[in-house]
Formats: sequence, C-alpha cells, structure tokens
Amino acid sequence: MANNSYINAYKKAENSMNSVKSSHEIIRELMFRLANSMDKIVIDINEDSNNKFDYQNISKKELALNKSKNMTKSLSIIYGLQTCLDFDKSPEIAGNLFQLYEFARQKVISSFTKKDADGINQAITVIREILDGWQSIPMEERKL
Repeated sequence: MANNSYINAYKKAENSMNSVKSSHEIIRELMFRLANSMDKIVIDINEDSNNKFDYQNISKKELALNKSKNMTKSLSIIYGLQTCLDFDKSPEIAGNLFQLYEFARQKVISSFTKKDADGINQAITVIREILDGWQSIPMEERKL
C-alpha cells in the first residue's frame, strides 16, 4: 500500500515537472509556497493566542494539526532550497542564501515553539525579499 502512495507521488511530480519550464520557475514557486505556508503559521498562531477555535468551525485539535502541517511544509521547503544551492558555481551567493534560509528555518522553529508570530514574520520578510530579487532577474538571464 505504501508503494502505491510513492508511485502516485512520483506521477504527480512527473506531471508537475511537465508544467514547469525552468529551474528558475521551480525555485520561484518553492519560495512562493514557503511564504504562503509561513503566513498560515502566523494566522494559526494568532487564532490560537486569541482563542478563536470556533473560527470556521476549527477545533483546537485541528488548529494544532494545521500549525504542525504548515511548519513541516515550511521546513521541508527550506531544506529543499538549501540543498539546491550550487556552492561550486557561486560559493559566495550560495553561502549567503544558505545563511538566509537557515535564519528563516531557525525563526520558524523557535517561533513555532514560543507561539511567536513576530519571529515568523521576520522570516517571511527575508523570504519575500529573496523572492523579489529572484523575480527581478531579467528573462534573458534565467537559465533553463
């Protein structure tokens, strides 16, 4: 049964690869999804701290699961971004990006534990700045 889920995940990845045109677009999409999942953590933390568990019929247990899911997603994307860095081609840029991703990772972990939305917002700011820079790369400089 587990093999079927792996096969389905592979097929989904294969299909999504056909719709993505370049590594630039993949990184941009990952960063966009990272910022969105971190935004969701902030919303969940704020709802939890305001005791708004009845918001859209969400129980405290469901809220905890949502927070955990969004944190796991955020950390997985950060890990993926870190492992994609090419330290051979551009060691200085890769090193700087690694440190920024690591800052975001540490903020997500510590802020999640402390239920501190401000810390995650700091990480979101960093990720959005990187994303803005990534999106400002001229089309002709984006490699396939």
